[in-house]
Amino acid sequence: MNVLITGVSSGLGKEVFSLRNSSFAVYGVSRNPLTPHVFSYDSIEALPNPEVLILNAAIGDQGVDFRTFDADGFKEIMDVNLMQPLSYFSTLYRAGKLSDLKQLLIIGSRFSSVPYIQSQEASALPGYGYCISKASLALFVQVLRKEAFPFSINLVHPGVLNTEMGSPEGLNAGDMARKFQSKILDNSFLQEFNGIYELPTDEIIPF
Repeated sequence: MNVLITGVSSGLGKEVFSLRNSSFAVYGVSRNPLTPHVFSYDSIEALPNPEVLILNAAIGDQGVDFRTFDADGFKEIMDVNLMQPLSYFSTLYRAGKLSDLKQLLIIGSRFSSVPYIQSQEASALPGYGYCISKASLALFVQVLRKEAFPFSINLVHPGVLNTEMGSPEGLNAGDMARKFQSKILDNSFLQEFNGIYELPTDEIIPF
């Protein structure tokens, strides 16, 4: 199974990339490829056609105090978390690289869910950029499904991980990567879930 994942320099992407083997051939995409099987964003022609595409790269922000709103920071987060995944997916599709695709998996968040955001106090929200970009990905998934592509499309929340973007008390990123791998290999994501698939609990968070 050929798997292509973006954002392999750290966090979940790095852990998934480390699991590559003969039955789970993972290729990574990074702005600064440093190791074999990692390509730059513009190395389209050299990429193997993936059966699974994981759009994973993301950055975050902190706090929802609009009095300190940083327009440039907001633009950067929207670009990395929303525009770049959409653009990269479009580029691969137009280049004919998705002819073998069976599963499109977009790494979202519990904050991709508007009902979840509504249930939280302001102090519990990570930031305007992160919330709005991740919630926009949920809408993107719903709109993209209207086009009836021959591959499944799902949004996955990997949980709060013990990564730079997560929390020191978070779940072990390596453990979640291995669970993610098992779910991909057993074709759990061939069906489309009516919400965000929460990887640690196997529950569905409403869009």
